[in-house]
Amino acid sequence: MTIANQFSYVLFALGTLVVVLAVLRWRHVAWRSTLIAALVLALVFTGGFLAFRVGASDVTSVGAAQAQIGNGKPTFLEFYSNFCAGCMAARPAVDELVSAMGDTFNVLRIDIHTAVGRELRAIYGFTYSPEFVLFAADGSELWRANSPPTPVELDQATTNTISSP
Repeated sequence: MTIANQFSYVLFALGTLVVVLAVLRWRHVAWRSTLIAALVLALVFTGGFLAFRVGASDVTSVGAAQAQIGNGKPTFLEFYSNFCAGCMAARPAVDELVSAMGDTFNVLRIDIHTAVGRELRAIYGFTYSPEFVLFAADGSELWRANSPPTPVELDQATTNTISSP
């Protein structure tokens, strides 16, 4: 698990800001124009963060999460970071999958930076964000990857026939 992965959006935003400011200063652009450019870029990246961040976790305790895994329904688990560009990019596809699942799956979305998320990522061996895990109805892990599962993999999870990539 790397800091660069978990905070990729923030690092990208800061890196872009520094490069743009360095280029503007190298080109001898007036300080006032440079500061205005910095402010505009900061507002754009802040707006992007607020618009695209993943949000809060679905579970409030480790016990609640573990109670859903193996409760007779397949479980879809998503580990994410609100500061991860990949997590933000995957969000629309994940939202579409979750809506397609309906009531056939338990869905757990876990922010790895919360106390519950830190404990669950230790229990389930989290490695890289985003990370998606499918559990069978009996709680056995069926599939794990860093990209969302396909509808075919979700269908297979309901019959316990999926194999890990």
